Amino acid sequence: MRVRLSRLLPLCVALGGCAMEPDDPIYLSGTALEADGTPWRGGPLSLMRPRKVNIRVNEYGGEVWDTRYEPWAEVTPGEDGLFLHRLNARDTGADRLDRPHPWASLNLFQLHLPPREEGARDFLEFELIRDADVPPLRAWDSHVRAQEEAGGVRLSWNPVVPTADIPEPEYFVRLRGETGLAWRVVASSGEPWLRPEMLEDFTDGFAHVQSFSRGARVWFTSTLYYSAVSEAPPLPLPFAGPVPASRGAACAVVETRPITPCPFTDGRLEPVQVPFSGSSLAQDLFILLREPVRPRRVLLRGLDTSSHAGEVLHVEGSVDGKTWIPLGDSAPFSQAPQNLHVADPDTERAVERFLDVPLAPDAPPVSRIRLWLTAPWTEYPGGPRGRGYFSSLREVSVFGAPAID
Repeated sequence: MRVRLSRLLPLCVALGGCAMEPDDPIYLSGTALEADGTPWRGGPLSLMRPRKVNIRVNEYGGEVWDTRYEPWAEVTPGEDGLFLHRLNARDTGADRLDRPHPWASLNLFQLHLPPREEGARDFLEFELIRDADVPPLRAWDSHVRAQEEAGGVRLSWNPVVPTADIPEPEYFVRLRGETGLAWRVVASSGEPWLRPEMLEDFTDGFAHVQSFSRGARVWFTSTLYYSAVSEAPPLPLPFAGPVPASRGAACAVVETRPITPCPFTDGRLEPVQVPFSGSSLAQDLFILLREPVRPRRVLLRGLDTSSHAGEVLHVEGSVDGKTWIPLGDSAPFSQAPQNLHVADPDTERAVERFLDVPLAPDAPPVSRIRLWLTAPWTEYPGGPRGRGYFSSLREVSVFGAPAID
């Protein structure tokens, strides 16, 4: 197979600057590997394409849709794990002819190993227009495990084995609910910590671990951009999530104008735009608890703000809405992840933040929580800071004990 492909490459390069006929061949080549690095023996690979589904018109009159990848062709590796799969120029748009098609993108593909036991999967995502040799597609033997410690668990796993020119991956841990993403951890250093409060009562009770690499292969006349994604089998967690004291509470961006029902305390996980305060984005978000609580921690899910790295979330409490007591601050926000595979951008965005803010252990009973942000005015450490703004949010969860006099 390598010999056959090498004979085709001069022709591919020669054709690189011109349109092709619709039936001209496009070749996709590569290698499929078992987790131990031996040739793949598990059957045909699935070449998938992103179909437009749920097509609709938005408020501006434009067409929008959801994306669902579906099998399009089978790719069969040889005994040595190598494959050479033929497509036609019309399949990738290399003929430069406009024609109707059902795909969200004409040249975006995914190549999947067959689904493995317990929900693990491995695939490459890439843009294919002309002949391309993709990086090796290799199964990940993740062996995710959880070590119970006081207050939660610490996760660990086997790292992805370095293969060919694929960059070192980043790792992400997600907790998922029926109505959206409940929690996400960027686990650059491994062994992320998970607490029952992160699950709350709206998740499936599993931790979902993903490895993600993004790279490029450059040739004389073209560049192949690709992502290598592996997902471990979902890991059941040894605890259930509690219901927060804030469930069903009213909220406000102007304290005297409560919003009820509040979309940020309703136990649903869809991202919702934070209402404007006057003519600008809100600088404060108030949670008006149903009864006084001794707060212990506050979690924000899916926070999107007007700034980036370096912001700090401040948490204050009050009984009467006049005197506010500092309860705790988040760590400065890190840079949002740049390498993140999202199956559907409508359901998850890289800019979202998931914050767990432990509060002062001697926090007094409060009936109101105020959240506000400070943001750096410059990129230089120690520079001046100003107020930040809330843009969108999934959920605010206040956990604590009932106030007892």
